[in-house]
Amino acid sequence: LDEIEEGLLSQQVTEMVAWHRTTMLPIYAAYLTDIADMLAAGRDNADDIARVLADGRSLIEKTVRGLTPRVSEVLVQHMTADDITFMEKRMAARRQQRMAELLESEASRYEDRLKQMTVNFERFFGELTNGQVNLLESHARATLGDAMIRLRNRTKRQTAFLAFFRTQPTKVALTAYINKLLLRGYEITDPEHEAFSEASLARFRQLLVKMLAVSSLAQRQTIIRNVRSYAEDFKSVSG
Repeated sequence: LDEIEEGLLSQQVTEMVAWHRTTMLPIYAAYLTDIADMLAAGRDNADDIARVLADGRSLIEKTVRGLTPRVSEVLVQHMTADDITFMEKRMAARRQQRMAELLESEASRYEDRLKQMTVNFERFFGELTNGQVNLLESHARATLGDAMIRLRNRTKRQTAFLAFFRTQPTKVALTAYINKLLLRGYEITDPEHEAFSEASLARFRQLLVKMLAVSSLAQRQTIIRNVRSYAEDFKSVSG
């Protein structure tokens, strides 16, 4: 980027951050407060968890749709052959890096995945019980191959994006395409990936239900306290 392009990019990033802070963070805070209230009322069955995850997906979609117009504002200024070649090379480099990680031994990938899952759950539950660790171990083993499937799908989406980008689309058309690619990419690249995504979400939903089912009263209180704390943080940052 030259100096002018860097300035334009900086302006768009500033606007993105401001929009996200003032528009989305209060919505995230309300979402987390709703989860805390639900758990405090003892509502944590499969239907309750399904609703929470569905609401979370809708927030992701709202976030994406709010950011993509600003992303397009930057991208439409970089449609030369050199720009696109640069993007393609960067995508390839990151893809190779990720592939190298996924080609490590199964034992190593399993340990890394289990460690990350444990850290994520301990952030809310506090110290986990042996039974909860066993649930995470089973989930980590069952989903160990998912990362490779996601990488292959991401490669297809990147290829589709570059092909579309080479057509020199308008900002409006580019925004619409990015929204579809990010939110319903299977309609563009691989219809079968929708079933994979839904199955992955279903497995994660089942994991949450099981983790909560074997949680102690102290853990539930910790979860509620931590979720409310995140909600207050979001409110504070949003101004």
